[in-house]
Amino acid sequence: MRILLIWTLVSALLFGVAEFGEPMDDIFRIARNKMREHNASGQVLVVGIDNLSQQEGGNWPWSANEYAQMVDHLGAAGARRIFFDFPINGLARDPAAGQLVDALKSKSGKVYMAADFSEDSATGKRSMLLPPPEMRQHVRLINTNVWINGYNIVWNGRFYNQVGDLVVPSIGAELAGVRGAVGEEFPIDYSIRLKSIPYISAVEVLRNEAIVRQVKGRDVIIGTNATGIGNRYSVPGQGPSASVFVAALGAETLLAGKPETYGWWIPFSLALAVTALMMRVSRRSLVLGMVVLLPITSIGLPLILESSGLFTAIMPATVLMLGSMGHLAWRLHRQRFDERGMVNEVSGQPNLNALRSEGAETQDGLIAARIHNYAEAATALPAAAEKELVEQIILRLSLGNGGCKVYQGDEGIFMWLVPAASVSNVGDQLAGLSAIFRSPANVSGRLIDLGIAFGVDADPGRSIQSRMSSALLACQEAQNAGEHWRVYDPTKLEATEWRVTMLGELDAAIDNGEVWVAFQPKLDLLSGEICGAEALVRWTHPEKGPINPEEFITAAERHDRIEKLTEHVLNRAVQVAASLNKGGRKFDMAVNLSPRLIGHANLKPMVVQTLRRHGLAAERLILEITETAAMSSAESAMQELRDLRSIGLQLSIDDYGTGFSTLDYLKRCPATELKIYRSFVRMLVTSRSDRIMVNSTIELAHSLGEEVVAEGVEDNETLQLLGQMGCDKAQGYLIGRPMPFEALVDYLADHSPAKAA
Repeated sequence: MRILLIWTLVSALLFGVAEFGEPMDDIFRIARNKMREHNASGQVLVVGIDNLSQQEGGNWPWSANEYAQMVDHLGAAGARRIFFDFPINGLARDPAAGQLVDALKSKSGKVYMAADFSEDSATGKRSMLLPPPEMRQHVRLINTNVWINGYNIVWNGRFYNQVGDLVVPSIGAELAGVRGAVGEEFPIDYSIRLKSIPYISAVEVLRNEAIVRQVKGRDVIIGTNATGIGNRYSVPGQGPSASVFVAALGAETLLAGKPETYGWWIPFSLALAVTALMMRVSRRSLVLGMVVLLPITSIGLPLILESSGLFTAIMPATVLMLGSMGHLAWRLHRQRFDERGMVNEVSGQPNLNALRSEGAETQDGLIAARIHNYAEAATALPAAAEKELVEQIILRLSLGNGGCKVYQGDEGIFMWLVPAASVSNVGDQLAGLSAIFRSPANVSGRLIDLGIAFGVDADPGRSIQSRMSSALLACQEAQNAGEHWRVYDPTKLEATEWRVTMLGELDAAIDNGEVWVAFQPKLDLLSGEICGAEALVRWTHPEKGPINPEEFITAAERHDRIEKLTEHVLNRAVQVAASLNKGGRKFDMAVNLSPRLIGHANLKPMVVQTLRRHGLAAERLILEITETAAMSSAESAMQELRDLRSIGLQLSIDDYGTGFSTLDYLKRCPATELKIYRSFVRMLVTSRSDRIMVNSTIELAHSLGEEVVAEGVEDNETLQLLGQMGCDKAQGYLIGRPMPFEALVDYLADHSPAKAA
């Protein structure tokens, strides 16, 4: 995450130093201009040599006679000053040149003519465009040269320009009486409406048609405004316009006061300071406050400054803002994801991950409770009633443990912490809890007997994870001995012996049938038929009873014993699938693939031989790999997946949504199916963000040619929503719990599309 922030800072600096963000800055400036749009002062009047004027006065450029008449009539009408927005440098031989000289002489000091230069684009050589000497002595000089960008926009005017040996002011600088250095630029205020600038046609001036009211007391700028003559520029946010209007806008800008241009570093520095503060804030409310403050700093500030004649660039600050907000969004997302991992999916209660996190440094005693017939009780209830069962269990535990916070694990496991000083007296508490649990729980109108045993770990010298295992071991010992509770004895090595002997027992358990395969059905949402099942490994120990699959699978993976276990499950799953596919049925079988076997040399031969042994078509077999495992696979392992896919079988990305896959990864992975993680599916009805995530996942998978399976479907409303979103298949307790093969056969015989719907 720190790398992301560094790159954000570097990118923002490049936008400022190298002006990469100038086009976007221009767009933002246009938007701000629209927000503060206003009328011109009215002090500047534009006289346009337009199409009508050319019809009466002839094609432009005109002779000295027309210019003389315009100067006389405008002067007589009370014009304060008269500015020509184009060079008059070819009238020395005009027969009426004397007439223009006389007109200029009569208005001496009030008429301004252009002293410009033209520059050869190839050589860079400048040619001076000056009024004839006989006219120059009666006028003042102004410069009308402008600089445009690649979009034909004049963003900035200049106060003064060097024309040969002369230093000449621009129309705007002279008209407004504002001084500046040679070559110094000022931003033209394009928030002034063009249509608000007073305008009359040159033909009205030539006719002298009662122009006094429009002209008197105003400064007049004469320029071309006809099709095909003079220069035309793009006025940001207002369309193309003649150069005379750009000159008028420049004058209006300076009449409002000399604008100041500040570097991009002002909003950038503020955004950087706010970002630095944001990264030090941990509380979510303050962090969200920074999200509001950053746009104000990077966007609202320039709007306020420009209203006061202060201009700056905001793109570097905006890039920094967006990058920082992206980092913040990612951080909040990860925080939310971590928080979700601290809650039990069924009940919403804090789970054992939360206990591991909150009790890492605790010196308190730890108590574990295990409902040893929880699985049977949950199976006997409707899928939606399991939450009610858990709530009743936690309520009873809370009443009897003095209100201590209860953490829920899987398969009927619950834990809580008690103050170290109270551990010696915990026996009375547990005896009372045992008495409470003698009464059956009333869940959805059914009376459920709950067998419970308690285990206590009072040794604060070990890790919380180790103590949790010890407390559970004490639970198991109490249950096996028919007692209500036991305290873990550190001197006993039974737990250690079990960990050492478990793998050896696992090999024997596979051979003698203690390890068996359960099958959880999948529903095709389009046809309403059961289209397949997922094979799930189970171990029923003759003494310890059901062993948590995560416990022995993790141990098998850690000690390179997973290949035999996988081969056992694969063989049984393919055997069952082959028998179910006889008679024309199309029934897919999914088998979970351990990350340790991805890229293993024996994997492909094992799969091919198993398919051949039982005569199952490859396309009926689905290998499931977790999203996290698939993302961490090396390219060689990814190639192994492609090889498996090439023989015709299907590949599924399991627990999608937990591994932060990239689109590039999804394109490279040869998967045919995505399985959406159950926590997103279970919140589908109540969580808008989860609905958006699931819907977007479905659309993404379909665009990649993949099917989508939703895990954890437990109610009809969720099933209907998934169908409306176009999800292909569903799996969960509503469809069916994991069951032995014989139960699966009966289930398939009883199932019909009507029932599924």
